[in-house]
Amino acid sequence: MSDVFSLLSRPLREQVSILDWKSPTRIQELSIPAVLDGDNVLLIAPTGTGKTEAAVLPVFELFLRWRNTEPARGINILYITPLRALNRDIFRRLISIGKRLDLRVEVRHGDTTQAVRRLQALRPPQMLITTPETFQAILPGRRMREHLRHVRWVIVDEVHELAGDKRGAQLSVGLERLQELRGGEFQRIGLSATVGNPDQIAQYLVGEGRPFKILKSFEPRDIEVTVESPSPDARDEEDGKRLMMPSGSISRIRRILEFVEEHRSTLIFTNTREHAEAISSRVLALEPAVKVGIHHGSLSKEVRTKTEQELKEGKLKAVICTSSLELGIDVGNVDFVVQYMSPKQVTRLVQRVGRSGHVVGGKPRGVILASWPDDILESAVIAEFAKEGVLEEPILHRGALDVLAHQVVGLVLEWGRMRLADLSRILRRAWLYRDLRVDDLASVVQQLERTRILWSDGETVRRRFPNSFRYYYSNLSMIVDVKHLEVVDFLNRRRIGTLDEEFIAKSGRPGQEFVIHGQTWRIVGIDEEKDLVQVEPVPQALGAIPAWEGENIPVPYFVAQRMGKMRGLIERFIKDGGTGEEALKGHGFTADVAAKVVDIVRRQLEEGYPVPTDLRIVVEAYENFIVVHSCMGDLVNETLAKAIASIISGRVGVNVGTQCDPYRIVLITPVFLDPQVVRHDLSNLQPEELDELLEAALGETSLLAWRLWNVAKRFGIVDKSAEFTSRISRLLTSTLKGTPPYREAMREILIEKMDVENCRHVLRMIRDGQLEVAVVPRRGKYSPLALPILDRIAPQDILRPVVPARAVIDVVRERLDASETRLVCLFKADYDGVRTVRTLPERVTCPKCGSSLLAVTYKGDERLLEIVRKRLGRRRLTEEEEKAWETAWKSASLVQTYGKRAVTVMAGRGVGPVNAVRILRNYHRTEEELYLDIIKAERTYLRTRMFWES
Repeated sequence: MSDVFSLLSRPLREQVSILDWKSPTRIQELSIPAVLDGDNVLLIAPTGTGKTEAAVLPVFELFLRWRNTEPARGINILYITPLRALNRDIFRRLISIGKRLDLRVEVRHGDTTQAVRRLQALRPPQMLITTPETFQAILPGRRMREHLRHVRWVIVDEVHELAGDKRGAQLSVGLERLQELRGGEFQRIGLSATVGNPDQIAQYLVGEGRPFKILKSFEPRDIEVTVESPSPDARDEEDGKRLMMPSGSISRIRRILEFVEEHRSTLIFTNTREHAEAISSRVLALEPAVKVGIHHGSLSKEVRTKTEQELKEGKLKAVICTSSLELGIDVGNVDFVVQYMSPKQVTRLVQRVGRSGHVVGGKPRGVILASWPDDILESAVIAEFAKEGVLEEPILHRGALDVLAHQVVGLVLEWGRMRLADLSRILRRAWLYRDLRVDDLASVVQQLERTRILWSDGETVRRRFPNSFRYYYSNLSMIVDVKHLEVVDFLNRRRIGTLDEEFIAKSGRPGQEFVIHGQTWRIVGIDEEKDLVQVEPVPQALGAIPAWEGENIPVPYFVAQRMGKMRGLIERFIKDGGTGEEALKGHGFTADVAAKVVDIVRRQLEEGYPVPTDLRIVVEAYENFIVVHSCMGDLVNETLAKAIASIISGRVGVNVGTQCDPYRIVLITPVFLDPQVVRHDLSNLQPEELDELLEAALGETSLLAWRLWNVAKRFGIVDKSAEFTSRISRLLTSTLKGTPPYREAMREILIEKMDVENCRHVLRMIRDGQLEVAVVPRRGKYSPLALPILDRIAPQDILRPVVPARAVIDVVRERLDASETRLVCLFKADYDGVRTVRTLPERVTCPKCGSSLLAVTYKGDERLLEIVRKRLGRRRLTEEEEKAWETAWKSASLVQTYGKRAVTVMAGRGVGPVNAVRILRNYHRTEEELYLDIIKAERTYLRTRMFWES
């Protein structure tokens, strides 16, 4: 293709010279002619390839040509970006180019001063760079509305990001409102990263029925990605002990350092902020001199900007980052990308590796450093899909009712009054609302009328002063404003980190256990006035959930299915007498990496368990866990788990807990379930029943309460500044059932947290006999492929069989010896002290009076001494205090009889005086047998606590 810069007039070619561009990039070659022809276009290219200029230069050219024929009035070019940081180099560059062309380019966003806004209203720029929210704010404004009538070109940046959330749904209608204001069409140009189903993104951008072109400068299959899983050596073992890290992690970090050394500029992507922080600290521990930075969303804007600049200038050799560096930020010519552990999604891998190779003739190159067998095989599958160009389709919010409510009010503010028929006509031009039903529109209008936001007689809608204005402008943002609460270890007042309000709303209650910074904590109390969550450390335990729930990346259905298919191939080769590694030939595995993948499948077969594949679900039982091996991905498994748990709960009459990963579902009950019964329920679950079952199952959940709370804010039912409370949210759930806000909250969950469509497909496959459901008869152990999820939901030192290895006993002994417990003298109430178990003598006595009548309680129990004093002083105790006294007396009696042995036993998790009596009365030939009994009692407590403790 000839140099497309020649299509531009001299003023624009001069700007190209000033920018010192020797030749156009591929996306510029494709874009400039198409934009000059007046086409609506979607430009798909990685960040750093001149994508913005590919859109703006031809638009500037068209503007100059048009200005030569008639005087320019108002705002002619609108550039909409989801990025809040509108001071990026690219925008400063556009402003400079505009000045040299006598074309005023200005920025407007939420922080723009009132003085600047007033100047823009009096003398508008020819090009306005703004955010979706600010665009919504200026649409109804009297002066700005007049200026917007003259818009001829709209450029939407990061359109793929907008299309997948409610900001995008809001913008799509906003563009139709702009067209209605203009009384005619304008040219639409979208800038996108690599995305699955670009047709949908283009249709979202241009609206219903308008033509468009999709121009791509980069195909996913162009990338080079390998999968590695380094094995630890003796040096890694030694460094692991020194740094208190698994040797496998050390070997991966050492490999990262090798990649950094081999390349000029490297990005190391992790899936969570915690991983980024942990890897950063361990990289520097192994190699303090390495020039590496860190970049994630929890760091301040100043820190992130400094890191970006230093990488671009070559002051840093590498940056360890999360999705914060995935898109939209130009960090110069990165020549290699490391993905730490599976990226979980193909699009994510393509976008991340696509950050590299932007030099002439360069190819995007990267490596996935995988860990355990699931991670290795999943990474390989994702890398193959990337090379095949098969990407996840974006989740689009079609017909969102809260966005609809806001846009209806916006339209009525603009025009004073509108007929329902005209509202419907405008709204249905937006592609996400092309199927809008009259009934849904009418019900939303009725809801707004009930809350006194609008007037409506059923045919015509009118604005209502001042409520319409107040509602519209307080709901410009569709982003949930989530408050953060500080997490503090209440034992030593040490700050642990933060939890967001959504986590607290859904899971925050005293007793709930969660994981943050790799440690399990239990919530002791929540002080909403001080935005404080007090916690105490506990061993990893049943029901512990990750604090960064929002960072969990769901593995899609088609990836999990392909992984299941590869497992099936390995199984077939092994059964046919092969090694199993034949199935992995041609997939880029080295011999040692292939061996890790094959070994787990071989062990599954050798121990007599069926292998879960894309065509086989396996149901097994271990203690009170039912593990359903299902290679269906996170969202299908979440959907299936909710449905099965609901059926079992209804029939058995007990609460059924669930945990899921992409390849397994665990059902957790206080009673043993027959896996055959679970198979029966799964086989008889009809696809047509799924929606009704899910709505019933979700109806009383904290997840629905939280979602409904935020939807109710966007409907104007709850004040925007109101803070979430569980009491009011429960009231909302019951009073709003069946209304548009309730239906929207349910729709949100089903589209974002579930995969109903593919779940129906799975149920149809089971019904039609295409998907086998195999059952493992109940045994006293679990299968090798069940271990990854069981390890995640139960303590690793007590999940093992009844006779654990000596090493496990040593771990438990060390934990109990290091436990701190509170001792209170019941004889004279003259002693109340916290002691570490290992420091106690064999005969435990009060250091003040010498009595052996010492009660054992938890470290934070500061009330027991006062209760003892009341009892000894013959003052009346409350019912609760009487129970505390009885428990204390029982524990003191055990200390009096068994001494330190009793304190050790009661230091066990959930081992109170009643269980301690049973353990201490048993005959133990060795100390190991005592610890075995403690482990058994802890296991019983941990598997049932979630059902009887409140």
